[in-house]
Amino acid sequence: MRQQGYEVAVGAYGPNLSAKSQQAICLKIDSLVALVGGGETLSKVCRILKDQNLVHDGMWLFGDRIPGVLQTKLPTLPYGWLFSLGLKHTGRAGSARKPEIAWETLATLATDFAASLDCERYGPWEDFNLHAASFHRALRDTLIWREVFTLPQAPAQVVTRIGAVLRNELNVADQDQLGVRIEALFNEIEAVLARSADDRPTLARREATERQLPILWRLARGASGRVNKSYFTPLEASTRNQDSLILFDRGTQQVLTLPRALTAAAACEMVFKLIWSKLEHKRASNIVGTTFEKVISHACQGKASIVASNRKYDVGSQLFELDVATREGGKIVLIETKAKSLTGRARSGDIFAFFADYADSFLAMVEQLARHERHFMKGMSPLSEAGDNFADIRLIKVAVSPLSYGPISDKGLAGNVLRALATASMHAKSRDDPAALKAIDKFNAAVRSSVAEIALNAPMRDGLLDLNAYLIDIFWLDLGQVLYVLDRSHTAWDSFALLKNLTFSTRDFWTEMALVDRSGLTKDQWRPVSSGTSPDSPA
Repeated sequence: MRQQGYEVAVGAYGPNLSAKSQQAICLKIDSLVALVGGGETLSKVCRILKDQNLVHDGMWLFGDRIPGVLQTKLPTLPYGWLFSLGLKHTGRAGSARKPEIAWETLATLATDFAASLDCERYGPWEDFNLHAASFHRALRDTLIWREVFTLPQAPAQVVTRIGAVLRNELNVADQDQLGVRIEALFNEIEAVLARSADDRPTLARREATERQLPILWRLARGASGRVNKSYFTPLEASTRNQDSLILFDRGTQQVLTLPRALTAAAACEMVFKLIWSKLEHKRASNIVGTTFEKVISHACQGKASIVASNRKYDVGSQLFELDVATREGGKIVLIETKAKSLTGRARSGDIFAFFADYADSFLAMVEQLARHERHFMKGMSPLSEAGDNFADIRLIKVAVSPLSYGPISDKGLAGNVLRALATASMHAKSRDDPAALKAIDKFNAAVRSSVAEIALNAPMRDGLLDLNAYLIDIFWLDLGQVLYVLDRSHTAWDSFALLKNLTFSTRDFWTEMALVDRSGLTKDQWRPVSSGTSPDSPA
C-alpha cells in the first residue's frame, strides 16, 4: 500500500491507514467495480464462494475460518462489500479493456484494505475469556466483519411461513393502508424465489418481469443509479439501501435477481418495512410480534408433545407471557422474540446506537427468558406439571431477532460478552454528549437487570455464580436460523441440544451448520440436507 502511495502507519496494534488514504482506496475500488461491471463483479464473487465450497443447503458460508496448526491463513476477500458495490453498478455494463487484470487489481486492493481493518481473528479461542475492557474492540471487530464480509440471508421457507401467517393477520383495512393485497404480494415473491438459483444471480427479461411482477416492480425494484447511490465504504452501512430490494435493473433490457437466500432475506426486510411504514405503530407492532410468534409456533408443531404460544399467566399480581415454548417430558425449550433489528447507525460503527440496540434486543430477551425459567422452577408456569422433579428438568432458552446481528450473536461470543459485562459498567469519556450518556445509562441498567434475573437461576461454584454453566443453554438466533433448525431436526429439543456444547469457532451460524453436517453429527437427530455442497472438514 505504501508503494502505491497510501499513508500507512504501523504500530503496536498493527497497520493504520490515514482517513485520506482510506477514502482514496474505497473510491478507487468503487471505480474499479464500475470498470469491471456490476453484474460481472456479482458473478465473480459468487463463483469464488462456490469454487471454495462455501455454499451449503442453499446458504452462503461467511464464517471466519481459523486454520489448523502449521496452516497459514490468507486474508479474506471482502465478499459483502464487493457484492454491495456490484449491486450499485448493476445497471451498467463493464468497460475494462482487460477485465481480468482490472478484477485482479480490484480484488487485491480490496483484500489488502479489508486486512488493514484487522477484524479477522488469529485463533479459535480469541475472546474466549473476554475482559470488559476488551468489549469495545470485540464489538468493533464483529460489526466490521458483518459489513465487510457478509450479506443478509435467510432460508426460502421463512418467506412461505411468514406469508401464511400474514394472510390471516392482515385484515382488509390493513391491506388498504399498505396499498397491496398480501396474497398477491407473496405470490410474486414466491415466483421470484422459485426461479432463483442458490449459488448465482438470475437474469430475466425486463418487459416480462414488469408485466408479471407489478407489485414488486413498484415496491422492491432497484432502478439503475439508485441502488447504494452514496455507498462506497463498508464502514458506512447507513448509505446502503439494497437490503429490501428484490429486482435490480441490468441495463435497459434485463432485470437481475439475487441468489435465493439473499432474495428471501430482502423479501422479509421489504415486507416488514412496509408494515412498519404504513400502519399505525401499535398495530404494526402487534402484527409483527404476533407473526413471529405464530411462525415459530407452527414450526414447533409435531416437534414436542406440548407446544405453547402466546400463553399468558399470572404470578402474584403481575401478568407474563410465554412467546413460544415446548415440552417433552423433562426437556423444555423456551423461545422469546423481539422485533428489533440492528440499525444502520449501529452497523456503521456508532457504539452508542449499538448499546441501545443490544439492550432492546438480546439483553431484554435474556432477562425475560430467565424470568420464565424462574417461574417454571417455582411451579408457576403454564408448562409446570404436578409432581415435577426439578432436579431432572432441563431447559434451553432461545432469543430470536428478526435478522442476524452478525458475529456478536455467535453463541460463544454472546455468552462471553455477557460474562465480561456482568461485573462491570461502561462510562463515556466525555460528559458533553447527552445522547451518549443516555445510551450508556440504559445499557448499564439493562446489563444489571438481566444479570440480576440470571443470578436467581444460575448455579453456584465456590460461592460464585457459574455464568458459564448457565449461558451454555442460551442461544441468540434470527428468525431464519431458528426455523431452519426446527425444520431439520426431529424434535424441538434436538434442534438446539445438538448445538449447545459444540463450536467450530467460525462465528457464523450457517458455516457452523455446514461443518456440523460435514462431520456427520446431525445424521441421527436431523434430516439430511436438501441440496448444496459442504465445506471441507475442519482441521
